[in-house]
Amino acid sequence: MPMNLVSSTALATVLMGSVAVAQDVEVQNSWVSGSEAQGKQVVMDALAERGFNWVDASVAGYENDDAAFMSRIQAGDPPAAKFYIAGRNAADLIAGDLMQPITEVVSEEAEAALPELIKTAMGGFQGDDEYYYSPISVHGESWFFYSIPLAEQLGYDEMPTTWDGFFEMLDAAKEAGIMPLAFSGQSWQTNKVFNQIAVSILGADTYNDMLQNANEDIVMSDEFRQAIEIFDRLHDYVGEGISTLNWNDATAQVIRDEALLQFQGDWAKGEFIAAGEEVGVDYGCAITPGHQDMMIVVDAFTFPKVEEGTEGQMALAETLLDPEVQKGFTTLKGSFPARTDVDMSSYDMCAQLANEKMKANEIAADMAIVSPRFVQGALADLINEFWAAPYDYADFQDEFIYALSY
Repeated sequence: MPMNLVSSTALATVLMGSVAVAQDVEVQNSWVSGSEAQGKQVVMDALAERGFNWVDASVAGYENDDAAFMSRIQAGDPPAAKFYIAGRNAADLIAGDLMQPITEVVSEEAEAALPELIKTAMGGFQGDDEYYYSPISVHGESWFFYSIPLAEQLGYDEMPTTWDGFFEMLDAAKEAGIMPLAFSGQSWQTNKVFNQIAVSILGADTYNDMLQNANEDIVMSDEFRQAIEIFDRLHDYVGEGISTLNWNDATAQVIRDEALLQFQGDWAKGEFIAAGEEVGVDYGCAITPGHQDMMIVVDAFTFPKVEEGTEGQMALAETLLDPEVQKGFTTLKGSFPARTDVDMSSYDMCAQLANEKMKANEIAADMAIVSPRFVQGALADLINEFWAAPYDYADFQDEFIYALSY
């Protein structure tokens, strides 16, 4: 995406101008947990150093935050910035000329350090040579976390990298009286597990093609059917009462060495850390078997058009892209930087591996990045209906195509 980039001198002029006192920048977000609040403070402090004051407007729950934001948009009273998953989530607002481009503060260094997938997501898939999102961190979603004591009890020093080997390990756990798979029946979790599996079988490029281009041939392929079969097969290894189990309660089963493993995004590390667990000693992380590609989701902010305060918006956009700010934020939140030029030596082995996957472009986009919201909802509903009551795989493929092409 060719951009009109600014020099460092011009950038400083844009950000500081004639600002003599701290100006308020109202920021709506759903960062309310302990680690999120700590990470948010890093950004707030860095913004203050630039002469601007983060005014926090936080709403617990991503969906609740979105609903509150849309109410403000409709009332003509938007905040200066809004937390979003980068990609198509704000596409309608961008197309409606309600969002402010931030292209002017994306430096050459920042642009060079961002993967192509993230830069495309920053443009909201608009294709108009503008950036609308400023990304700060990336979460890897192709993980499973496992109990090292239970794995060693079963004779596994390393995790299998094929699905055949993976199910052999689950069978061994079952025979030993160990719960193989901690699983939450929450809708979003079930959806992510299916997509993890699809990425592992299809590979990142094919998976991205399927979602971005509603590629029916991929959905009807033997590989996609294999992903359905693996997803269905997991029913044989989960515990009881999963429909009412929160994701973090499932993580706790692995922490307490009651279950061998759990499919989860890297935010699960926060639960292990809070419990005093050490990665590589008490618990391990491994990428879903198969292609070993990493599905990602990108934390970012967008900037509604406002009558006053664009200087503060651009200051925040630049702050979020600062490599030191990204490092400070992600080490607290459990994610990893959106930029690939950040020193990763102080990060844990899981974040380092995910970062290497991103550098190598071995990444797939979560559907929250590439799919319109109504498609995301239709696919998630379909996946959860199948998990609750599996049915003919061919019918599922047909319905997946229908949902994908809404």
